[in-house]
Amino acid sequence: MDYNTDEQEIDLKDLMFAVFHKWRPVILVAVICGLLLGGVKGYMTYKSQSDPEVRKEADLTYSADLELYEKNKETYEREIENLRTDIINQQDYLDNSIWINMSPYDVGEARVDLYVSTGYEIMPGMTYQNRDYTDTILQAYQSMLTSSAVMEDVAKKVGTESRYLKELVTVTIGTIGTNGNQFSRLLTIDVYHTSKEEAKKVLDAFIAHVNEMQAQITASIGEHTVSTVNESVSTLVNLDLADLQKTQSQKITDLNDSLQEKQTELDELEEPKREDSSKKAAVKSAIKFGLVGGFGGAFLVAFIVCVAFLMGDKVYSSRELKERYKVKILGKLSAGKKVGAIDAWLNRLEGRACNVDEAVEYKLIAANVKNYAGDMKKILVTGSADAGVLAHAVEALKSELGEIQVVAGNNMLEDVQTVRELPECDGVILVEQCGVSKYSAVEAEIEKILDLKKSVVGCVVFE
Repeated sequence: MDYNTDEQEIDLKDLMFAVFHKWRPVILVAVICGLLLGGVKGYMTYKSQSDPEVRKEADLTYSADLELYEKNKETYEREIENLRTDIINQQDYLDNSIWINMSPYDVGEARVDLYVSTGYEIMPGMTYQNRDYTDTILQAYQSMLTSSAVMEDVAKKVGTESRYLKELVTVTIGTIGTNGNQFSRLLTIDVYHTSKEEAKKVLDAFIAHVNEMQAQITASIGEHTVSTVNESVSTLVNLDLADLQKTQSQKITDLNDSLQEKQTELDELEEPKREDSSKKAAVKSAIKFGLVGGFGGAFLVAFIVCVAFLMGDKVYSSRELKERYKVKILGKLSAGKKVGAIDAWLNRLEGRACNVDEAVEYKLIAANVKNYAGDMKKILVTGSADAGVLAHAVEALKSELGEIQVVAGNNMLEDVQTVRELPECDGVILVEQCGVSKYSAVEAEIEKILDLKKSVVGCVVFE
């Protein structure tokens, strides 16, 4: 019979149940460690928190943290409110601005160049010349045309708001040359709109105001005349407008991103908590470290059990015997130990023999022996189980195997008579006991049996 003597793989299921079966020491050590660590930490916390100086310093720290928290909270709330207002205003601007909503590839333009003349002439040969008020008059026209009052009036006439109208209108002062000299004489009004017709409508409203202003400026500054040099209406492409529209659209995206960022920072802002009273803090600390100590103690016991399981040589399960030495398992019986409800439940989960009818099980074992023994007439029953368990198994098998001679043996590794009986038998039944028998002993028994060219009929395992 071949069997595996190579290094065995660790069965995680067996390892897990080995730890579960040690639930009593796990709980006991966990409770002790939890009480010790929790009690010590709770006492130290109570002693520390009861110190007046420590308490005073804690109160000062809390006050400073609370003040900083309130200040940061107020700042975030103010910034969020400002951002929300900016978003509303920006969205309103994007929705209603004529300049932003017109097509940059089809901009209507209406333009007029007005020549302003005061009749001023330079007197040849005169040291002192009369004052030229032309620049002052031009600046007066420019100031009045771009004033809020005029913008409001024109905006009402064309059906818009002055803030949107200002983006459409520019009033500039131009120059003309005479004999190589440059003089300010031109007043240019340039209007952009969604169409030529709309631009012309706005321009006409401003020209009407120029006519109304002439008398006022004449009375305030001096006589002058205003004449139209050039007036045109056309369409054009304004790529700068396209860039501006992209910039304004991106602005609302940036504002929304900033709002979300500030809101996240506000949500993550944590209000400082005042330290609990010494008793309350001690209880919290004791519970916290008690749990840590409990888990630590449980882990320590589980670790020790795992090491003992990995380093130990005791037989743990019938399945392990079968896989390691390729022996047939004739049957599994309970070792007779009384176990509690939890251990019995764990045994059932693990598949161990529990609540087994011994008489029925021995009949099953006897049937298996007859099937596997073939023509064998004499079988030796031996093993490394406890002597009482082994003797009981021998007696039970003798009563069930009437036609086969059953020879009672002890541990062949220790008993000389059993070793002498081995060559006279046709086969061997091993009786092993979990937690008592050792894998090394089972291996030695099988080696002795095979060396004498005898067969291992199978193994009866007490769990």
